[in-house]
This record gives sequence, C-alpha cells and structure tokens, in this order.
Amino acid sequence: MKSQEIARRYAEALYTLAVEEDCVEAIDNDYHGVVQEIKDLPDVLRFLTHPLVERNAKVTFLREAFPGISEYLHNLFAILVRNGREGYIDIIYDEFEGMRGSAEGIALVQVTTAQRLTAKDRKRLSDHLEKSLGGKVRLDEQIDENLIGGVRIEVGGKVLDGSLRARLDELKMVLTG
Repeated sequence: MKSQEIARRYAEALYTLAVEEDCVEAIDNDYHGVVQEIKDLPDVLRFLTHPLVERNAKVTFLREAFPGISEYLHNLFAILVRNGREGYIDIIYDEFEGMRGSAEGIALVQVTTAQRLTAKDRKRLSDHLEKSLGGKVRLDEQIDENLIGGVRIEVGGKVLDGSLRARLDELKMVLTG
C-alpha cells in the first residue's frame, strides 16, 4: 500500500524548490502533462513499476518520453526510481497540487464529462465555480464515456453529480420503488 506521508514529503520538497526557483506554474504544468500521459497509457505505469526492468532503463525512458519537462522533474523521477517509488508519481502530483492550492487559495475541482469540454464551456464552468466557491479554481478534467452526458463535479470531498447517468439511475430507483 502506498503511503500518503511518503508522497507528501516528496511533494513538499518539490513545492519548496519550485517556490524558491519561482517556477511553480511551469513545474505544475509539466508534471500535470506527465501524469495525464501515464493515466492515458497504462502500459507506461506497468513498465515503470515492473520489478525486472532495470532502474537505469526506467530513468532513460522517462528522460526520452518527456524531454521538454523541467530538469527538476527529471531529477525527482530519477530519485523516485532509485528509491523504488515509481508508483508514487501520480500521488506526489496530487499532494503538490494540494500544497499549491492551499498556498495560493485555489480550489482544485475534479470535472468529469462524457466528452472533452470546449474552451468556451471550460471558461463558463470555471467562472461559475469561482462565483459559487468565492475564489479561484483550477479544473482537473477527466473523460468518462459512461456518463452519456452532463457533468460530475468534485471539490473538497463533495460531489455534485449532474450527469445523465446519475439522473437515469435516480429515475430507475424511483420506478422500481
């Protein structure tokens, strides 16, 4: 089982460095891209966490797969590989995001839709959420084709499920008694 405390320590070190070097936004954007790629391609995570793959091969792979990211992230990933913590990449990012959000007063909002939001829809949703929550928000968008339509929003542990799938499930419960 992965330890949140371990992830928090790595994230804290990265966040502190990013603040000192005035590159929080750049590191956040780079790291977000890496995490999305790993989520989109599950074979990458299997490769990184496979015990028979040599550590040097994993570090080389990360450097070649993500050549445009910050050197700080390459160093972090090399340390994670050296310490056998490759599987923590996504958890460390979540912790990093939480630290950044707390420090900058930004609420991280998980938005799940059936298809990718247009720029106009993203802006409207972001503006509406900022008014509702009374502060800045950062949207973390996920696609779930099982939703059929609508949107599912999660912020601060609370879920607002306005998806068509949820409405159909409610209707089914009402009809079946």
